[in-house]
Amino acid sequence: MFAVVLARLSGIFMFAPILGSVTIPRQAKALLIATMTLVIYPTIDHAPLAMMKLDLISLAPLMLREALIGFCIGFIASMPLLSVEMGGRIMSQQMALRIAEVFNPALETESDGIGQLLLYLAIGSFIAMGGLESMFVALMTSFATIPPGGFLASMAPLDLILALAKSGLELAMRVSAPVVCLLLLESVLSGFLMKTVPQINVLTFGFPIKILAGLVVLASGLGAIHHVTRVEVEESIETLTIWAQAPIESATVGEDPGG
Repeated sequence: MFAVVLARLSGIFMFAPILGSVTIPRQAKALLIATMTLVIYPTIDHAPLAMMKLDLISLAPLMLREALIGFCIGFIASMPLLSVEMGGRIMSQQMALRIAEVFNPALETESDGIGQLLLYLAIGSFIAMGGLESMFVALMTSFATIPPGGFLASMAPLDLILALAKSGLELAMRVSAPVVCLLLLESVLSGFLMKTVPQINVLTFGFPIKILAGLVVLASGLGAIHHVTRVEVEESIETLTIWAQAPIESATVGEDPGG
């Protein structure tokens, strides 16, 4: 029984914001998971598993299903943050800043300055709005709605995850749209200038103007980006709470949680 609770809690640490970061030492994660399991274990109902005969063969798939619950909670919570970071990568691509990419240990992938800036902005909003607390509240609620051993692979919220992916793509495009539109206009004007005044080498000053214009628009729109991010994070937390309270119903009803 203790291993089942441990598996469900470990799933959150696989993909959840902040908790899933590889910058946190594995020993610290293991200690935190074990400590929280000791706290949660006495508070849940042990009757469902007490009636089951568990051995090593049947325990392995059971723990995988339990870990899937925690993984779903972490994925739902992290989707707005990853979407905002993707919007920053789109802006960097249009501003020709992808050459300055660096390795981001928080995501275990290559990232750029703008993407990291927006990601940290989203993480700040997530923490300020109680995202971490909401994840663990949803986890505790899931023990009441889905007793240990009662989760099946068919209960995974696939429709909800697809709706979140769609909403995340829309968020990334909304975040990057002002910069992308301005740079498109700059490219059209540069092409027009190159054709009308061929003596001017557009490539000499084109990239500095593109970068400067993109940074100015980004700085001007940080307030709007922050507002949109807060709205998406709030809706993600609400969706997470609804799914934890009624996972089967919300998996089929929640068609567009991000709006």
